[in-house]
Amino acid sequence: MLGGYWAQSLDVLHLFFESLFSSTDLPFDLMVFDNGSCGSVQDYLIELYRGGKIQYLTLSAQNVKKLGAMDYLFSVAPGEYIAYADSDVYFLPGWLESSLEILDAFPEAGQVTALPTIDKRNHYIEGTISGIQGAGDLKIERGKLIEKASIDAHRISIGREETDYLETSGKRDDVCIRRGEVRAYISAQDFQFTTRRAVIEKVLPLQVRHTGEYYDAIYSPVFESKINELGFWRLSTTQYLIHHMGNCVPDIEKELAGILDKPWLTEISRERIKERSARRYSRLLESRPIRDLLKRIYTLTYKLLFER
Repeated sequence: MLGGYWAQSLDVLHLFFESLFSSTDLPFDLMVFDNGSCGSVQDYLIELYRGGKIQYLTLSAQNVKKLGAMDYLFSVAPGEYIAYADSDVYFLPGWLESSLEILDAFPEAGQVTALPTIDKRNHYIEGTISGIQGAGDLKIERGKLIEKASIDAHRISIGREETDYLETSGKRDDVCIRRGEVRAYISAQDFQFTTRRAVIEKVLPLQVRHTGEYYDAIYSPVFESKINELGFWRLSTTQYLIHHMGNCVPDIEKELAGILDKPWLTEISRERIKERSARRYSRLLESRPIRDLLKRIYTLTYKLLFER
């Protein structure tokens, strides 16, 4: 629906596609699985499909949940590399190139997310930790390594206060690995990642195998669990190259305040991001207190309903 909690979700979806198309220079086929959305959202997706922006579009009459959608998409997606994203991801220039660079440098990787994070949902890394210990050609660094700007950007995007977020994230022990000139963090998320066809073939089907894999009512981390069991590494870029938006339009300049001045973003990219944010969403950006409140409500609601 497009009301109440989901009132801004179509605007978020617009921003998802705009940022994807403007920040992805490498050619790609776009597959979209619509998980039982309302007519207005489906009409928008059909418009993109007819305009050649979407190459494969599947409309589901029922919501088969995220795991069901991933299972379907991964089973039919063409190509050697597959990049997955939820519909509330905001893309920054270089996200795909950096993800592929890590996959090429670390063939042991099964999942690469285009931003580093420290929160506790980053489980299922035992196979990664074990694997890097046996790789003699790696340089490994540990400690509080992830930049504060990256931590703050993601924290703000999910409506968390700094003290609470750092406390619930636990003791910091960031792990950075390097092979040649390519660096990566041991850190991955379910809302966006890039992987290989060869990995997908080993983890399908994505079906809950036991009650312990029912993480919450929205998503069961079967993909991450299987990646870990098979010994594939779960990594992330060292740069902040994608941004979680949630259910309301973000204030990009505020949420990415510490990211927009980073050297990996060109001046053209910075201006494009600011222009995109202000152009279509200027009316919503005037309501910063309302948006901040919505993000806090979103976080509180999720914790009350779904987190153990």
